[in-house]
Amino acid sequence: MNSILGKWIKKRNKSDFVVLILLGVMVMIVAMPTGAKQSQKETQTQEQKEQQLQTEDSYKEQLQQQLKELLEHMDGVGKTRVMLTFSDEGTDQLDKNVTKDGNKKEETTVVYDTGDTRQPYVICRQMPKIEGVVVVAQGGGNAKTVTEISNAVMSLFPVEAHKVVVVKMSVQEE
Repeated sequence: MNSILGKWIKKRNKSDFVVLILLGVMVMIVAMPTGAKQSQKETQTQEQKEQQLQTEDSYKEQLQQQLKELLEHMDGVGKTRVMLTFSDEGTDQLDKNVTKDGNKKEETTVVYDTGDTRQPYVICRQMPKIEGVVVVAQGGGNAKTVTEISNAVMSLFPVEAHKVVVVKMSVQEE
């Protein structure tokens, strides 16, 4: 074995050894753990959370804008400003595997791999629940208009009458 290795080494010149050393260094660099996977996982998780918050915020803004536009088209209402408050941030219903063994019932959450991360499988996402509504309207001084606005809001959202407030817009806003 030594004779074969010795003959091979004698046939090689200095540039062959430099190339071998560089190849060895490159293999070590490629094989070295860098921690990039962990930071990539954290980035993906953070991006998913931000995306969910943006979705919830855009949902809230969209509801407010649609209600504002609807009310402004009603007779006697005029310009409006609308604010919706929410009781929660919404909920996700997760898929579960249920196994029964006699009187014992065991549930496990179904997850799926996205390569680097494991995420629970969401069956249904319930959007945030509306807690209250405030409408500031130019026609908010008229009792009939206030009743019509309140009735419209209560027919659109599952909100009780005492959680819908309609007020007259100040002269500065008009």
